[in-house]
Amino acid sequence: MKQESIPNINVPYLSITAVYPGAAPEAVVQEVTKPLEQRLHNVNHVKTITSTSMENAASLFIEFDYETNLDNATAEVREALNDVTLPDDAQKPKIARFSINSMPVISLSLSDNKDGDLESLTRITENDIKASLEDVDGVASVQIAGQYVKEVQLKFDQAKLQQLGLSEDTVKSLVQASAVRAPLGLFEMEQSQKAVVVDGNITTIDDLKNLAIPVVPSRSSSGAPAGSSGMGAAGGINLSIPTVKLSDIASIEVSGEAESLSRTNGVESIGIQIIKSNDANTVDVVNQVKDEVDKLKEQYSNVDFTVLLDQGKPITDSVNTMLSKALFGALFAVLIILLFLRNIRSTIISIISIPLSLLIAIVALKQMDITLNMMTLGAMTVAIGRVVDDSIVVIENIYRRMSLTNEKLKGSKLIIEATREMFVPILSSTIVTIAVFLPLAFVSGMVGELFKPFALTMVFSLLASLLVAITLVPALAHTLFRKGLTKTHDHDENPKGIARAYQRALKWSLSHKLVTFGLAVVMLIGSLFLYPFIGVSFLPDQEDKYVMVTYSPTPGDRLEDVKDKMLKAEQFILDQPDVDRMQIPLGEPTLLASVLPTRRCSIFNTAKTLRSSTMSKKT
Repeated sequence: MKQESIPNINVPYLSITAVYPGAAPEAVVQEVTKPLEQRLHNVNHVKTITSTSMENAASLFIEFDYETNLDNATAEVREALNDVTLPDDAQKPKIARFSINSMPVISLSLSDNKDGDLESLTRITENDIKASLEDVDGVASVQIAGQYVKEVQLKFDQAKLQQLGLSEDTVKSLVQASAVRAPLGLFEMEQSQKAVVVDGNITTIDDLKNLAIPVVPSRSSSGAPAGSSGMGAAGGINLSIPTVKLSDIASIEVSGEAESLSRTNGVESIGIQIIKSNDANTVDVVNQVKDEVDKLKEQYSNVDFTVLLDQGKPITDSVNTMLSKALFGALFAVLIILLFLRNIRSTIISIISIPLSLLIAIVALKQMDITLNMMTLGAMTVAIGRVVDDSIVVIENIYRRMSLTNEKLKGSKLIIEATREMFVPILSSTIVTIAVFLPLAFVSGMVGELFKPFALTMVFSLLASLLVAITLVPALAHTLFRKGLTKTHDHDENPKGIARAYQRALKWSLSHKLVTFGLAVVMLIGSLFLYPFIGVSFLPDQEDKYVMVTYSPTPGDRLEDVKDKMLKAEQFILDQPDVDRMQIPLGEPTLLASVLPTRRCSIFNTAKTLRSSTMSKKT
């Protein structure tokens, strides 16, 4: 059975990204955003559309009605986008769908513990470590951030460009076109079909420096420029195309820097986020990734691997907690039942209903493709104290009938009759309890999807307990009490001990109905006043001590200033007691990373214990 942290919640949102290189925000609004909005408003079940237009790109978020099938909605949106006419330079819009399963299940941080060489660490990460992690069963994708990237910078000689009649945009376009490798298709040559590919064949810096740029010499210049190539002459007409090497009109330099700055525990690092496939088990994927990391640690002794986020640990802890609570619950149930029934055989029969009812519920959940998560585990923990009730009622009535001195029925007839007597009471009790939890499965919206596994787990557990109480419990009673009881007595007419005290309380309640009812109403109303002291939250607090602080610079802030603030915040956090590990990504690539300069700083902090702090004031 798959294990997850929370149920997979269907989020009715789609994100659309449209890239329009070189366009100002005003042009993006008029030529991209508005046409897309006008067409998307006609898509079925669209609730709201929120758009953001910026330099080079537009981002649109579509909210649908909650019950909308996102598969059908995505297909309709894709058809709508195909009907929109965008500028020639604009790229095809991309559709992204958010899912709980698209969140990373484990995040790693890699740093060089020897010389801190980010370039070599990037090479190892991209060539070896990434490939090893992608081979892990259940891993859908491995995302890397903070790696070292090289880029070629061109610094043009403006005087030379003017002399040759060239512009920077023209040269850039020629350089980009020369680096393109495009197949033209199959052509028939020499009685056979061959694939024709246009390849600029620019693979090294020397190839780039020797790239021939066609020029248009000014009238003042004489002769072809250096590096010109001729195509011959015909009839006295010079058909040569004058060219110049790129290195003659621009200085070419190779520089390298981190694509997005990432620091872990005060050291420059590379971040890795691992996303599992939809049908994979979170715990299995996380454990396999950890095993692979252990192997990589032995292979690369100069690389420190730090686990920053582990979605498998809370799930494992929840399962272990549920099992421990089940064991403690069963133990206490044994003691209480043994105390009141005072018979070891009756106690054993009652206790069997706990694991068996939960096992039947787990089988039913698996058939409905419901995962073992925080909600289902919580429901099982709650159900432990309830699933044993039906069995206790049945076995107690069987035991009572068998211990009566004036009981006329014997053997299987007695057990069948005793079970029949209790069938209607336990059936009505189970149905009432189910009626309390079952409506949660029909609540709409995100809360409904969250509590549906909880409600179904309770319903399946209660139905299973009823089934066990009317089938297995009588069968076991017939087996274990085949010879009957050695001691019998008529305790109905002369109750003792707790039974006598209960009889007196019951008689007083029946004689003072209004007082009893009034006390019940007062207790009900009084419980409502406890509501402010309990508090309200969407999800309960977990024991995982994670803190995330996000700093968004104001428009116009320089990257150097943001880095300086980030380093001060980093030092402040590292100086705090009980801080286990922390990571700061700055300018981490996002969906629009190729066109948008991201300057958001996130501080991801893991502490052993959480305490109040003045960090927000000082940062």
